[in-house]
Amino acid sequence: MGAKSDPRRFAALLLAPPVIAILMGSIWSTEFVRELENVTIDWRFKARADSDPAPDPQIALIGIGDLSLDKIGRWQDWGRGIHGEFLTALTYRPPQLVAFDLFFPEPSKESEEDIKFSDALAFLPGSITGMNVLEGEKTPEKQSEELKLEALNHLSPLSNISGDISKLLGGESADLPIPVIAESSYTGAVNFPPSNVDGMRREIPLVVRLQGKVYPSLVLQIILQKEEADPDDVLIELGQSISVPKAAGGAWEIPIDERGFHYLNYRDTERFTIVDYFALFIQINRFEAGEPWPDEFPPIENQILIVGQSATGLSDFGPTPYRAEDPLFAVQATVLDSILREDYIRRFPLWLVLTLWTLLASGTLIALRKAPIPIAIAVPVVVTGIFIATCFLIFKSQSILLPFVLPVVGFVAIHTTMIGDRLSLELKEKKYIRGVFGSYVAPDIVNEIISSGKTPELGGEKVNITILFSDIQGFSTFSEQLTPEALVELMVEYLSALTDIVTDSGGTLDKYIGDAIDAMFGAPLPLEGHAYKGVLAAIEMQRKQTELDEFWKSENRPEIVQQMRTRIGLNTGAAVVGNMGSKRRFNYTMMGDNVNLGARCESAAKSYGVYTMITEDTYTGAREVKDDITYRYLDQIIVQGRTLPVKVYEVFEQTDLVSADSLRCIELYEEAYRAYLSTDWDKAISLFEKSSAIEPFQPNRDPGIKTNPSQVMIARCGVMKVSPPDADWDGVYRMTTK
Repeated sequence: MGAKSDPRRFAALLLAPPVIAILMGSIWSTEFVRELENVTIDWRFKARADSDPAPDPQIALIGIGDLSLDKIGRWQDWGRGIHGEFLTALTYRPPQLVAFDLFFPEPSKESEEDIKFSDALAFLPGSITGMNVLEGEKTPEKQSEELKLEALNHLSPLSNISGDISKLLGGESADLPIPVIAESSYTGAVNFPPSNVDGMRREIPLVVRLQGKVYPSLVLQIILQKEEADPDDVLIELGQSISVPKAAGGAWEIPIDERGFHYLNYRDTERFTIVDYFALFIQINRFEAGEPWPDEFPPIENQILIVGQSATGLSDFGPTPYRAEDPLFAVQATVLDSILREDYIRRFPLWLVLTLWTLLASGTLIALRKAPIPIAIAVPVVVTGIFIATCFLIFKSQSILLPFVLPVVGFVAIHTTMIGDRLSLELKEKKYIRGVFGSYVAPDIVNEIISSGKTPELGGEKVNITILFSDIQGFSTFSEQLTPEALVELMVEYLSALTDIVTDSGGTLDKYIGDAIDAMFGAPLPLEGHAYKGVLAAIEMQRKQTELDEFWKSENRPEIVQQMRTRIGLNTGAAVVGNMGSKRRFNYTMMGDNVNLGARCESAAKSYGVYTMITEDTYTGAREVKDDITYRYLDQIIVQGRTLPVKVYEVFEQTDLVSADSLRCIELYEEAYRAYLSTDWDKAISLFEKSSAIEPFQPNRDPGIKTNPSQVMIARCGVMKVSPPDADWDGVYRMTTK
């Protein structure tokens, strides 16, 4: 039945689209909308990744990767003479130019290192090193520093500019290459700020402002040197483009906004083959010795080489639409590739988008106002689907970026409102409305089991789950010092808070054993990513323990209560879960070797002085889901009751909350552990002593702390030093207690 004609409703129908369009325009640039829009842009980047063209063959990426660090040493220990030797080797297959996505603002301890690097740069015309412009006014530590820009022979400002240069990224200070390096190379700004909306690099400044003058970025400097263009020949129109004359005629027209930023037309960075710095150095030496140049290596000769960091753990990484961590020099190369292939993002003006949206929304509203409800629903769905498909297709084929979120949400909302209004009228006419619909909540696990129609019965099935055991440190002392009433009150508070975390995280409570909590993730219903959710629940439980301690302290509870600590152990693996017990009485529980291992993991944590210990299977399963938690590899052990060793890890926290000292402690501990495995006891003890000094938990400082992993290993190394293990020792440590 159609709704009765109402002139007021028809007027509202006509006014709604332009009003919604005005509202859309007012919130278009808000951070929330931009963040949502960025998500859809990333979808489009990913959707076309398989069809992305090969990168321009002129570009070759040279990464300071894991092999380089393994062969040459830690990045912090590299001398600049290494770069000098690398560039000298390149003269046997001379590239068109070499650009370092690095900056060298401080002199080396050995001046010969800088001279060696500088001399090598001079032999490769067009070589480029980076500078980092510090935004804003001079910082206190830079107040006394005078930037002698005129002393840097190759740092020439760009002068042909139209527009307000005060909008450019810039400041009064910069980390410039030291003079001996700047005299032998060109300079480009490596500033590449992440978006303040989502932390991803979505646009790059191609020009920057330094002390009132405009200078090129690293990518733009590459273009200038490739074309041997004079800075005075570069035309910059802020809000439009940068025009760089080509040596062969014509010009590069690179779009920029009024701030000098260029929006990245991402193509998957994995299109680039990143050649390891050390591997290339070795290959060139072999070539010099007469070996043919291998096909799997880029030619290097006459190519544009961009040198940057590619080793996991180095600092120059960031998120891209394709991965959570990508080397940023590959993103710089993506920008250069986009320019060389003239492959730019194009957008429709906002006014045009809103005008076309208003016409489409008005047309469909009027056309469907008396249509049957199924058609009134189907047509907007089809139109929305066509629009979404169009957004993806024209982006894939033409790199045209249509706005996605607000047009779709606005269109769906306006038609949903219209259909809702019509349904409301029809329900009133037919007297279908008999009350107000209530709110719905998601059924809990018990309700899902009941709704399945299965009668609980004895038996179990083997499933893969994550097992969690928790226990209060020194609980027997609590029962000695507290009255029964106080102990019961404490346990109700403690168990309620921690159990809520388990169940809210998707876990299932198995049982309580005194103060202990036994739980599982992944049963009775499958739980995707149960290892990660179990680890995250353990982190939340430790946080809640800290909150409870503060609460009990505010209530002036006994000191032992204020200092309560919880130990947690987790293991992932196959276990038998189901209804266990007698025919007359049973409960849903878990059984098996992996369950026992989870319990042993919790008790073994005490021996190492840690509060959350997990097995390798849990560690691997959690990281496969999401790698945002910091762990420490502790040891390889054989727990009581088992014959096979298991690797165990300590869970710290979510990575963005872990302190620099803790990260350094982990690094030292792992380096010490490697020395321990190689039976270099003195070195291991020395490194463990360093990590011990910055352990998060310290005996004699933190209440209730008796030891920590570093101190445990120091003591063990001392024993090993006096009584060395057998020659076939494999590093496994057998636990002697449960």
